[in-house]
Amino acid sequence: MDAKQKATTKKVLSISLNSLFYLIIVLLLIFSVANIKVKKENDIANIFGSGFLSVQSNSMFGDQEDSFEKGDMIFVRMLDEESVKELQVGDIVTYFDMTIREFNTHRIVEINLEEEYLITQADYNYIGQNTNTQPDQAIGFDQVLAKYSSKISGLGNGLDYIQSPTGFALFIILPVVLILGFEGFKLGRNIIQLNRAKMEEQFASEKENQQAQLESEKEKMRQEILAELNKEKDNEKKSK
Repeated sequence: MDAKQKATTKKVLSISLNSLFYLIIVLLLIFSVANIKVKKENDIANIFGSGFLSVQSNSMFGDQEDSFEKGDMIFVRMLDEESVKELQVGDIVTYFDMTIREFNTHRIVEINLEEEYLITQADYNYIGQNTNTQPDQAIGFDQVLAKYSSKISGLGNGLDYIQSPTGFALFIILPVVLILGFEGFKLGRNIIQLNRAKMEEQFASEKENQQAQLESEKEKMRQEILAELNKEKDNEKKSK
């Protein structure tokens, strides 16, 4: 590999690493902003209308395409007044259940458009280990926060830990500090190298100027000597 190929490879690697760095920073910031927004008990961590929750029970355990279980992480789409009215029986929605003072994510079994309320129900009775469940209390359209969209199995436990003070410090704050410190070190090193290159360039320029000045002085002295010699020759010719 010649010098040009090495330089190109180094440049591509540098761009790739910088892109990865900024991607990590953006992802960590998005996660941080989403969690900072969870100030009240009925808020869902979300960014740009997409939220995520860790599943705390097996109430939606089953073999359906949209089933999930304890320890999973589910993704939900935040709803507004208009999109709530478009919900259908069978959709899975998230709301803040005042009876247990926690989020509930259950399947809609009844919708009353005139009185603007709906009723949800769990798919699975994780205590009795069967599908014999009772409908939840009716909730108004304004209480429905989000609609289930997808899941990642087993990631909910990790989400719970990251959202804890210790996990947030270890997996969010610490990586950001380390990455920023590393980038700061690289920036300082680049500044030192840039200053060194400028000094070397300045020294080379001054050396070149001194050399040119010295050559000019030498040429001037040579011309003066030649002029003096020519003058002596002319005097000799006159004396003869």
